Amino acid sequence: MHTEVETLNSYSRKLKVELSPEDLEPIEKKVLKNYQRSADIRGFRRGHAPLTIIKQRYRDMIQQDIIEQAFQNFYGKAMDEAKVDPVSQGKITDFKFENVNSGMSFEIEVEVEPEFELKKYKGLKVEKDVVEVTDSMIDEALQQLREQYATAKDVDEAQEGHYLHFDAQELDSGDVPIIGHKYENLQTELGSGNFDKDIEVQLLGIRKDEKRIVRKEMPPAADAEEKEPKISSLEIHAKRIEEKEFPELNDDFVKNLDDEKLENMEQLRDRIRENMKLDFSNRIEQALNNRVIDALLHENAFEVPPTMVDNYLDEMVKDVKNQQKNRDIDEEAIRKEYRASAIHNLRWYFLKKKLVEAENLTVTDQDAEKFIDESGLDEKTREMARKDKHYLGHLKEDLLEKKVLDMLKENAEIVEVFPMEEKIPTGKETEIEDTEIVSEASEEKTGTKTKTKKSKNKVEEEKEKE
Repeated sequence: MHTEVETLNSYSRKLKVELSPEDLEPIEKKVLKNYQRSADIRGFRRGHAPLTIIKQRYRDMIQQDIIEQAFQNFYGKAMDEAKVDPVSQGKITDFKFENVNSGMSFEIEVEVEPEFELKKYKGLKVEKDVVEVTDSMIDEALQQLREQYATAKDVDEAQEGHYLHFDAQELDSGDVPIIGHKYENLQTELGSGNFDKDIEVQLLGIRKDEKRIVRKEMPPAADAEEKEPKISSLEIHAKRIEEKEFPELNDDFVKNLDDEKLENMEQLRDRIRENMKLDFSNRIEQALNNRVIDALLHENAFEVPPTMVDNYLDEMVKDVKNQQKNRDIDEEAIRKEYRASAIHNLRWYFLKKKLVEAENLTVTDQDAEKFIDESGLDEKTREMARKDKHYLGHLKEDLLEKKVLDMLKENAEIVEVFPMEEKIPTGKETEIEDTEIVSEASEEKTGTKTKTKKSKNKVEEEKEKE
């Protein structure tokens, strides 16, 4: 066998493979023996028909079997000889084969991991959010906690401040229900504007089990041909109406939380403050990691194999199907929506490998065991984790990614951004997807100030200059 390799682009290779008669003769001999052993030809005992007759009678089938067996025997050997590690099954082109005596030749086009030069990865400029927990944030969190302990009683007629549980059916211009646009088990506080302030006004006075049509005038889209406002309609079915009574926020409220470590409001506020700080810290760090990755990808542009992207999207489609087994899935829409994300994640995967090699980063079994020991899990769970090879493999991958990100951040130029105001999501907003009636969210004015935080390496370099 003789193999030559041609580079088509950063991720494609063409292998030209030539097989000599000597390579093919053992295959032909084995194929002929198989046919001779099973051939039932009149005048000859099974397994004793002359090979000349076997060749003549089963010529096309023998030819096909030789081709298939040759591919099985020499495909992997050709890859090894060419030192090519394909990421997908190759495509056979320019195939030539008449008989064993003339040999066989073919070309294989395969995709491999992309070859690219690692460019800038130190000195990346990224922003890091810094959020200070304010008294107003704590007050809002307390209100949410207060709502969790509220008592409710059913009422027959909805008034401002009441909680309405309802279904909503979108209607067309003739008030005919639009199939597939029904939204069930929704909830809103009338007068809060969480659903839609104009709609909520129209729902005042609605009674339990009543169905009421509400309308809202929607401005035309900027690119719409018709500039006339459009009326959107919903039929609201009131399923339940509640009036809630909220407990007073005092020390007695704290004592009823069943937490022995909390005795008064001051302690509760301190607990909320610390929990918020931890939550913000985790979210800010994740956002910083994402920005570092984005900056790295921006500085290191390269293409990824299309087949890998398609395989990645195949897995995403499979996951969506498993999660939504009872719904029809638009596979093409999913592929289109997530293609950019697939390419992003694959590029990060390849850059990670490159950085691990460039910086000689490793994660040992001891690193994984230390993480498990410091996890805070009980001893039985920690012991199970130590014995789970699948878990340990994923854990070591995660720890290695953390080392890569830590290295990038250590060598980055980080700009801290301080939001002047922070809106904390309450989780009370009700959303209706695919309908033109939407909640009107108030726009908060925010200001920012920035401060450049130099990395450790940057500071050390400047000290050396001094």
